[in-house]
Amino acid sequence: MIRYRTLFEVDIAHDYFLSRGEVVLEAQSDADRSSLAALYSVAEVFEIEPDAATIATLAGHKLLFRATRTGFLVAAQVDASTPPQPIIAPDDTFRLAFLLRVRNARFANYTELGQPSRFYRFGNDAQNRVAGVSNLSRPIRVFDATSRYVAGDVYSQAAGSTFDLFLALRDTGPAATPVVADWRRIPADTFSASATYQSGAMVLAANRVYRALVDTPGTDLTNAAEWQPGTLLGNQYASVSDAMRADFAFATFDITAAALPRATVRVTRAGAATPASEQNFSAEQGLLSQVQVDLRTLPSGTYRLELLDDADTLFPGHTTSIFIAADARSAAAFGVIEIDRGTADYALLDGAGALRSPRYTLRFLNRSTRWRYIFPAAQAVGAGADVAHEGADPRVLVTANARPLSRFGAGSYLQADVSATPVSEEILLPAPEANCLRRQNAEWFSETHLPNLTVGP
Repeated sequence: MIRYRTLFEVDIAHDYFLSRGEVVLEAQSDADRSSLAALYSVAEVFEIEPDAATIATLAGHKLLFRATRTGFLVAAQVDASTPPQPIIAPDDTFRLAFLLRVRNARFANYTELGQPSRFYRFGNDAQNRVAGVSNLSRPIRVFDATSRYVAGDVYSQAAGSTFDLFLALRDTGPAATPVVADWRRIPADTFSASATYQSGAMVLAANRVYRALVDTPGTDLTNAAEWQPGTLLGNQYASVSDAMRADFAFATFDITAAALPRATVRVTRAGAATPASEQNFSAEQGLLSQVQVDLRTLPSGTYRLELLDDADTLFPGHTTSIFIAADARSAAAFGVIEIDRGTADYALLDGAGALRSPRYTLRFLNRSTRWRYIFPAAQAVGAGADVAHEGADPRVLVTANARPLSRFGAGSYLQADVSATPVSEEILLPAPEANCLRRQNAEWFSETHLPNLTVGP
């Protein structure tokens, strides 16, 4: 009897679909979390398919690729041993690559990747396991005092066994330390010491989710009789750390700064010790400025390109990683997920060659914008509003700070309810669609046009 078992599985999550405004999925109520997860399908975001070389590898290793609602899995034909082992075990040259193509035209509007790149590479060599999650994205970078950040960039700061993340609300830096007004910690805590909670309520505080075990619990979240600790957030997302250059036939490199009359470019596949190619260049006169490296004979994958001088000495500052995509179809790809044998928690097999069936995660952050509402005439603002007039134009209202976009997020208050009166004066403006974004004054804005609304006394 032919048997297949999971070799590995990949989950791809996106907070635009799985969060509700400022509240991430993990901190939702049980009912909301279940509903949001049931409504999400990665097929709304990406088309995922093996590249040409991977299709051949799957067949040669008796592997099956299957799309799932949240990503994909690869199953291996296994023997009858316990625990099962693949019929054909992956060796040190084993590599699978899965192309990601964006299916939703608004992807760039609702996805936060910081400074944009044309291509992103993710893989099980990331070794970025946090809070029990094996992330395929590389660690988000720590704050760099020499960097210029743009609105939407994220930096990380170690916080115990996990990380605090900080989102740039506007362009900022360089600065010796983060400018407090320019950054917001994400995700926001939902726990409030002044709120009253009922049994079963979920709150988020300091990256951990807690469930209330009784009605009106106290404010001490460490009280095991009143609060049950739950999920610890790993706080890792796809980011600029995963951006990579991609080339499909020739790669042109500017080496003007090296000031060399002759040079060699060494091309080495990631994880390999022996170069796959060495190409020599010589200026007819003077110094080299640009060299064009021929990649056409190299199989697709991640490579390291190094510049050597005429004495075959590595030239500092001229080493780069690129993804070579021999398959022309990948020219339209947003990115790629590469899977090899893996090591440690990312390994496909244990020391005895049995399946470990690891589960990998790739998560995308939803973009945050300031929400701007445009009315046909001057619009009054009520008590407790989340918005205020923008400048001197009484027709335009805007939130004070950037707020995350989400498919099922809450809107903004034009007027909050006044508890002292017997009727509700609450007026809620809709959350913006991810259709109309504008970059202005170093910030991102979402714009929504509305009819004028009557604000109560």
